[in-house]
Amino acid sequence: MNLPNLPSFVPLSVAALLLSSLPASAELIGYWNLDDNFDDSSGKGNDGMLVGGASYMADAPPAIGNGMSVAFDGAAGTYGLINPGSGMAITTLPSFSVSMWVRGDGTTNSDDRIFSEGMTTDNNPLFNVGTHNSSADGSVDIYIRNGETFGHEYTTGAAFDGTWHHVLFSTGEDRMLDVYIDGVLDRTFDYSIVPAFTPDTTTIGGILRAGDCCNFLGSIDDVAAWDEELSQEDAAALASGTSPPDLRVPPSDRDGDGLPDTWEEANGLDPDDDGSVNIDNGAEGDPDMDDSENAQEFAAKTDPQNPDTDEDDLNDGAEAVAGTNPNEPDTDRDDLNDGAEVALGTDPLIVDTDGDGIGDGAEVLASTDPLDIESPSIAGKLCAWWPLDATDGAVTPDFGPNAYSLDLVNMTAANFVTDEGRIAASFNGVDTMLTRIHGEDDDLPIAEHPAYTISMWLKISGTGQNDLRFFSEGSTLDNNPLLNLGTQNGGADDRFDVFLRSGGGPPHQYSSGTPLDGTWRHIAYTHNDANRKIQLYVDGVLDRDDWTFYDINLPLDTTSVGGILRAAPSHWVTGLVDDVSLWKGVMSQAKIAALAAGTSPGDIAGGDQFRIIEVTRDAGGNVSFTWNSRDGEFYGVWASLDLGEPWIELDDGYESEGETTTFMLPAGSDPDPSTEGRIYFRVTR
Repeated sequence: MNLPNLPSFVPLSVAALLLSSLPASAELIGYWNLDDNFDDSSGKGNDGMLVGGASYMADAPPAIGNGMSVAFDGAAGTYGLINPGSGMAITTLPSFSVSMWVRGDGTTNSDDRIFSEGMTTDNNPLFNVGTHNSSADGSVDIYIRNGETFGHEYTTGAAFDGTWHHVLFSTGEDRMLDVYIDGVLDRTFDYSIVPAFTPDTTTIGGILRAGDCCNFLGSIDDVAAWDEELSQEDAAALASGTSPPDLRVPPSDRDGDGLPDTWEEANGLDPDDDGSVNIDNGAEGDPDMDDSENAQEFAAKTDPQNPDTDEDDLNDGAEAVAGTNPNEPDTDRDDLNDGAEVALGTDPLIVDTDGDGIGDGAEVLASTDPLDIESPSIAGKLCAWWPLDATDGAVTPDFGPNAYSLDLVNMTAANFVTDEGRIAASFNGVDTMLTRIHGEDDDLPIAEHPAYTISMWLKISGTGQNDLRFFSEGSTLDNNPLLNLGTQNGGADDRFDVFLRSGGGPPHQYSSGTPLDGTWRHIAYTHNDANRKIQLYVDGVLDRDDWTFYDINLPLDTTSVGGILRAAPSHWVTGLVDDVSLWKGVMSQAKIAALAAGTSPGDIAGGDQFRIIEVTRDAGGNVSFTWNSRDGEFYGVWASLDLGEPWIELDDGYESEGETTTFMLPAGSDPDPSTEGRIYFRVTR
């Protein structure tokens, strides 16, 4: 499982490596500590200058201690320029590495660049590293172009989540770019398809070509460049706080205990005693009695005189056992500190321990159980349910709480067929589809929720049906953003295909099994922003949960069954679909298994809790209708003359009367129950 935004820690073996036999010192070609100036401290003369709204601030990554960094305001005209007039052309070297500390939010700022090389004479050639181009998440975005284009491609982990992270990208002559986040290799990118070019600008915090763009909102510190490909050990050392000029340079250690003299002095230990006089001074000493020896405290950057460095009610030794960050009180950043998580039994490394789509801290605040996926219940989270059993010729109704009926496209009552005891919608693969275009305040599209479940029954033969979609969400304004569930994009077999796109996105991904085999199968697809996790269940059994996670960021406004609806419809599938339900939460495997066993979505949601159970008309023409309700709830009441849009809002906050609630629509209202013929009503909680 990919855990979101978790820091990495330098193990003792790495610390020992730094103090023992080391390769030759790495050759810097530029080092900018950004501690109140943009001078090159490497001695190579590659000085820089800040342009626009960039300023030095007393803010530095905790791993490198007190100091300054550069804060960029994200506005046009703001960037840092290295070697004005010529750049450095780092990316033309056979091997090179660039490292820096960054702090920014990739989910609010799209396509911001922390490093770029380009040309003032040609806007096309670019070597760019920055935030996700569509602000879908906090990943690092790699984009390299010179006629041919590589990218946008993204790291799996996050470096732009509003906190300090170390980023290192490094390549050799093979043009395979290794990207490390917090000292750990995240991904390797092959950009060899892009022809080499000679840049004349090198920038941090934006792009400079004929003009500037893609300006970074956030902070950058301790930028360095080398003319060689750095190693995993180098990345870990830099992320642990080693200054670039000191990389591979062993520090002074007079007593030979593996602890640098400067660290011992700073932490009240004797740099001339290896522990033979007082064990507390040596590598195996534990002066704060937190079950974390000095060597471990040095490697973890913790305080050997404080048993709980980050004051999260979990001592440093216990954090080493738990795998949490002893310098961060809330390792997984779920608003519940590590000590509280251990006491509760939740996982301090996972935002959402029970996987229900709600973070552990939010559950504790709401008095629900963060260890129970059934708490809070999924019952109240049904968003739409289309049984696909009937039509009035124009729509097929939604039996969920919002009455989001689907419009028929090139379909009639003849498309609702009986097959093996099921009434289902039949699609011809040419032009048939069920669609809905949503309003701004609607509860759909489902993909715009941070957690959701899509459930449906399918009888589709996938082989030979290339890239066709039985469920999709898109945009009528932009063909790019898509949530697509369908057949294998090459039509090669009966696998289930997931395709997610919003500016960029992962390639097509496939189920482990082959559920599109021409027999009735139940499919459930879940999405959880909190844990960055996607799951696919087939017939109630987990098929796969190791999908590359992707969250669609660009706006969506359509939901369709049987194909894609965007600016124009496309990708129509052939086959049968039944009982589609959408939920604003992650459904438990037990509930999914119940659906696969034949339980209806209505029963999972509580049966008749939203159903209108009685309608009466009195002699004066007043209509009263009653529905099953819940104490303490408020309901919206709506009316329609034809199940089409728009529905007329009768009341947007009608208070529950208990187990049942009755609403009266008086004669003379709009619509007028004394004169209109047929009137449809819906109630929303």
